[in-house]
Amino acid sequence: MKLSQKYDLSATLRSIIVKKKKLRIIAVLAIVAASFGLASQGIGQSPGAEPLSFLSVKGTKIVNESGSGVSLRGLHFDCFYAFRKDGYDVILSRGSDPDRVNVDISEYNFSDYDIRQFKELGANVARIGIRLWEIEKKPYSYSETSLKHLDDVIERWGRNGVYVVLDLHEAGQNKLAHNKAYGNVIWTDTAFRDRVVALWGVIAGRYKDNPYVAGYDLINEPQAPSSDALHGFYQKTIDKIRETDKKHIIILERDLNKKGEGKVSFGGKYSDQNIVYSIHFYDPHKFTHQGVGGRPGGYEYPGRYNNNYWDKNRIDKYFSEVLLQANDRPLFVGEFGAAYMSGGRDAFKWDEDVISVLNEKGIHFTYFNYKWQIRLFSLYQPKEEVERELLARKKAVKRKKADPANLTEEEKGLYLTETSYEGSEELKQVLKRGFSEGTVQTLQKSPLKKIDQGSRKK
Repeated sequence: MKLSQKYDLSATLRSIIVKKKKLRIIAVLAIVAASFGLASQGIGQSPGAEPLSFLSVKGTKIVNESGSGVSLRGLHFDCFYAFRKDGYDVILSRGSDPDRVNVDISEYNFSDYDIRQFKELGANVARIGIRLWEIEKKPYSYSETSLKHLDDVIERWGRNGVYVVLDLHEAGQNKLAHNKAYGNVIWTDTAFRDRVVALWGVIAGRYKDNPYVAGYDLINEPQAPSSDALHGFYQKTIDKIRETDKKHIIILERDLNKKGEGKVSFGGKYSDQNIVYSIHFYDPHKFTHQGVGGRPGGYEYPGRYNNNYWDKNRIDKYFSEVLLQANDRPLFVGEFGAAYMSGGRDAFKWDEDVISVLNEKGIHFTYFNYKWQIRLFSLYQPKEEVERELLARKKAVKRKKADPANLTEEEKGLYLTETSYEGSEELKQVLKRGFSEGTVQTLQKSPLKKIDQGSRKK
């Protein structure tokens, strides 16, 4: 049975699909006009917005090209891709181009509505996850379709006043569920590690002159067998990037195996001065992850966990200790969040306390996350009937009973935030207050109604 028979699409969704088709035509006309020198207002930089400039590290601060301090405040958003590796493999096995399919669906997963939500919150950065398998088709051979899609994603954010942090989210670096395509092999398989390093060389060469990129987050949540292994990978990747890109910030995440107090490890010291250290924060884990993956619920905040009473004072102490180990570098919390579908108001209180501490200490951050395909963790969650359909679709793909390449326009419409998802108004207010309480980044201010379309490549 077709999705359109099971799920009644609203008139709003149908109008958006029509609008997206029109926007494709507008984008093509804009490119043609630009090629003849006919670009007009609304094509290119949003009117009234100051252009983003390169960011760099100065002591413990991140500054722009004029030397003004910038506080990065935003959210993680997997807007670059629409499905996991098993979906890619199914599409490929049936003779279609998985990169092209990913781009088509991602046009629904990431729309101008999403850009507006970031800007209305006051966010000035989006942490974008990318995967090795999305870009590398075979060792040292890369998908130009995927790279052009990434060009477009970066361009659309940047032209609308939002920086991008590129986060290599899946590349054989840990044993976590999101890394099943490879496993934890990067530390022991030299040939594989060299491929990951080479990918960063490709990315650095492509974006070395692009000020919309705030920085390169080299690997998500590494689980290295030793500090030497982590340092070796980081140093080799830094050297590769610096062969072509001398400007961009490089973000180094701590070893996930050494995340307790007194055990924070970034692998050692590095001579490069344009480095930011990064951690993810989900403590106490029992509270923040209650309900996730069938975990038990009923946990409260503030509350006692693992012999510690977790409240704002405890969070403050935690980050004070991390800052002491950051070697006088800026600190970026790339992920934090609590499952409010199970944690309720206590989850929002935890968010408020974490953000307050980060602002007080001048720590940069992106909330995890903006949007997810299950109802638990993110600012925007699918409506219940949409979640059921997306989960059924995911299971069918895994069993090779469905092919994402065959989705209709209406079926792709389930990925649209505006019609298929619902946002938490309380979390929106928590984030909005938190973003505004930090040091306001003046470059982010451009008119909310002037979302730029001219950069889209269709």
